[in-house]
Amino acid sequence: MFLGIDAGGSKTHALIVDAEGNVIGGGVSGPGNWEVVGLDGACEAYAQAIAMALHNAGITQRDLRAAGYALAGLDWESDVARLRPVIARLDLPGPHLLVNDAFAALRAGSSDGCGVVVIAGTGSTIAGRNRRGATFRTFGLGMQWGDFHGAAGLVWAATRAIGHAWIGRGPATALADAFVQAYGAADVPDLIERVSRGAAPPPDGRLAPLVVATAEAGDDVARCIIQQAGEDMGLTAAAIVRKLALEHEEFDLVLAGGVFRSQSVLLIDALAAQVHVCAPGARIALLDAPPVAGSALLAFDAAGVPTPAALRMRVLDHARHWFQTTGEMT
Repeated sequence: MFLGIDAGGSKTHALIVDAEGNVIGGGVSGPGNWEVVGLDGACEAYAQAIAMALHNAGITQRDLRAAGYALAGLDWESDVARLRPVIARLDLPGPHLLVNDAFAALRAGSSDGCGVVVIAGTGSTIAGRNRRGATFRTFGLGMQWGDFHGAAGLVWAATRAIGHAWIGRGPATALADAFVQAYGAADVPDLIERVSRGAAPPPDGRLAPLVVATAEAGDDVARCIIQQAGEDMGLTAAAIVRKLALEHEEFDLVLAGGVFRSQSVLLIDALAAQVHVCAPGARIALLDAPPVAGSALLAFDAAGVPTPAALRMRVLDHARHWFQTTGEMT
């Protein structure tokens, strides 16, 4: 049996897969990013998710052969030294791989575990791995350090455009009415007053679908925001391509995270165009399975067990079904 762990800032997922790629159990617990909950809190989150998965599978930890841990907060070499003792406390048998959580999405979405992944959730991270085993990724630390266009970045750009339209600096945009209606406000000043005085929460990434929908309805300002987001992420992905010398290879360009679940053609085409300038062999691959499926595949890698295409697809299909059935799909 092979165990995958995907630990993020809001949830920790565990998945147990047999040698044929069938999901036999899964588990969910709270936040597993040690930067958020501390090392002890992270260990507890991992342990709870694993215990639930083992219970659902009807097995014990002695039945596990290997594990793949994809952990938010594993950002620097010093973090490996912090987190290895945490993993050791779980006392699980067999070999394991320990990676940043971005690489679970890449492993799940790429046909051979190599290529580039663009993750656009609340924030954004772009990571890659070449066939020589070299890896590289962005910091994933938000707008200040260059990772701009997740859901939060789209909403930031939208509110900026709304403000510019109101004062006359920028063109009128249907985003203003969309945000006003979403808040039940009377007009833009009423919306901003409510937010600035704490009577309403500030706009955040949960409003990103509104930006995408306004763009798809034809609003020029919203379309510009979406296109610029795609271009910006594409330029960063192209930089990762060059760092890993993938320009002349065919590889999967995996798109993961809630922003891409909109399947916005404008966003995806703008991103792909920038990557194809330097890497015409990049193949767009939308990830619609939970990243923890990639963690389970990493467990196969840790054990040195091949994962041919049929087995990989079975893991993805079963993981998707399990999380949809349990209502825990992210």
